[in-house]
Amino acid sequence: MIHPRPADPLESLKAVRLLAIPEKGGKTSYEIDQQNPEQTITCARSLFPQAGYSPCWYVKPRINQPIPMTIIRVSIDRLEGID
Repeated sequence: MIHPRPADPLESLKAVRLLAIPEKGGKTSYEIDQQNPEQTITCARSLFPQAGYSPCWYVKPRINQPIPMTIIRVSIDRLEGID
């Protein structure tokens, strides 16, 4: 479906899932998601959200932005007391 019909109110967009992983020293590395490398997003061709879908004019500029990841550190000493 390269050219969607004008009467179709929804559009499907495909993009690569890029993860932004923080590293030591304030640096960030970028990697493609290994579990789900491609995502499909459905958007509405309208000015406002329709049927639970965001408008395409809002989704298209943001579809290729990397997904920020957060590293949570858990102390093993705290986990020993949990059964």
